[in-house]
Amino acid sequence: RCSLDDMLAWMRMWLSPEATPAWLSPAQRKAVWTSHMPMPVSTRMRAWENSHFSAYGYGWRLSDVDGVWKVAHTGTLAGMYSSVILLPDQRTGIVILINGEGEAARAVLGQVLTKPFTAPQSSPTVAYYAAQLEQERASERAATPKPDTRDRMIASARSLAEWAGHYRDPWFGDVALCPEGDRLRFVAARSPMLAGTVMRVGERWLVDWDDDSVDAEPWLHFAMVPAGGDARLTLSHVDPDADFSYDYADLDFHRTQACR
Repeated sequence: RCSLDDMLAWMRMWLSPEATPAWLSPAQRKAVWTSHMPMPVSTRMRAWENSHFSAYGYGWRLSDVDGVWKVAHTGTLAGMYSSVILLPDQRTGIVILINGEGEAARAVLGQVLTKPFTAPQSSPTVAYYAAQLEQERASERAATPKPDTRDRMIASARSLAEWAGHYRDPWFGDVALCPEGDRLRFVAARSPMLAGTVMRVGERWLVDWDDDSVDAEPWLHFAMVPAGGDARLTLSHVDPDADFSYDYADLDFHRTQACR
């Protein structure tokens, strides 16, 4: 955990390398802020920042804002959003710390605080960016509406008996999809917070997590592996706008044994 003073000290260290020459050599600093992975320039970056390139260094996102070099990183945890924005050529830095679920606020504040240094002749207001963001989200909601799951019901263990068992993903590890009473429970061995009850929504299945702070529910997709294989389980987001950090789509579970 870092206070604002800690973050400002961190920022000054990067913007004034001569103050701490022994901490990182010039070669190391150059490597950290060198483009190692090209990234797409999003529609928002083009519209808001007039960006021409986007890449990833070592722990930092590299881009330009109105032709001014920008180095930045963000932080996102439950109940906390943060951002560090550096304009190294101007020795200018911005720290944003938000004690709440503030993704939109972080995006808007980052723009409003940066623009006076990159395009002082045209500095849009908070209201302008907030309206732009709402239009963007309205278009996304219209294109991929969030499904209505209010009629969810607890799925009976019997209705999913064919798919019950212990599953394993090579990276994530083991999960149990086993009965507790007349319901089926999803329990991850390595992530205790990922435990919940399987619910039925029409002809689909999702996991209702016990811990409300886990705010991205997954659909469960079952299939039989051809040529004599066992059951396969994949996951996807119920809410298309869910935090990408819940990388359900990367998981590929295969059943290893029956429930005990």
